[in-house]
Amino acid sequence: MKRLLLALTLATSSLSYAGGAYALYDYEQQEFQVSFNTYEVRPIASITKLFTAITILRSGADLNEQVKVKGKSGGHFPNGMLVSRHDLMKAMMISSDNRAAETLANTYPGGFDEFIKDANNYIRGLGLIHTSIEEPTGLSRNNVSTANELLSFLGAIKDNDALRNYADDKTAEILIPKGKKFIHVRLNNTNPSIFKFDNILISKTGYTNPAGRCVVMLVEKDHKHYGIVVLGQKNVQERSQLANGLITADPLPVKPVVKETDPIQFNLPM
Repeated sequence: MKRLLLALTLATSSLSYAGGAYALYDYEQQEFQVSFNTYEVRPIASITKLFTAITILRSGADLNEQVKVKGKSGGHFPNGMLVSRHDLMKAMMISSDNRAAETLANTYPGGFDEFIKDANNYIRGLGLIHTSIEEPTGLSRNNVSTANELLSFLGAIKDNDALRNYADDKTAEILIPKGKKFIHVRLNNTNPSIFKFDNILISKTGYTNPAGRCVVMLVEKDHKHYGIVVLGQKNVQERSQLANGLITADPLPVKPVVKETDPIQFNLPM
């Protein structure tokens, strides 16, 4: 009944317009607090970059190594510039830099194809049968998942301190040496919610026409971790209103502990 009341409350609030797919998941109680279309397979746009980041971190590649920027999409760094993987990770995770993601995949140990293979092997290892990555940026409509599987993925990476260091910054400044001068690059997070709340531990937005406006977040409330997924919203405002509503939603009551009673003994004559 309480779950139904919560759903009705959300349905009559500012969340009622929302389509696409969305969910709020309590990792401690291992239950959904809110869910809608969580099994629907959808393009995930730049949420892909979370998969790119964890694949880079798991590879053991030297994050301080400077690699040559190489990509066909736009970004903060011109092709041919030498930039550390650390700074590329920052640009990719904070400002959703597509060329940084491409460069990380192109300079992956073993090359681009090895990156794609390792990323999808990791996905399969998590049992995510509806999730697939064919390139590192999210520009492809064939990078797909479900809200359910994104929450499982988020649960697998939520305690990765290295990833969290990249995925919760509001802003960052990068200085790239060029001759005797420095190129100054300022990064701003693409998630408006991260400027409004201080309890967001991991954040990644996404947008393409096929995917709509998307976001994945790990948030902390009352020392508990919650996963939030919002997919397929029409614009940034609708995505943010829905995400903010999920961040501030009251938690469900803690499940009662059911104690097993001793079996009743019947001493009846045979």
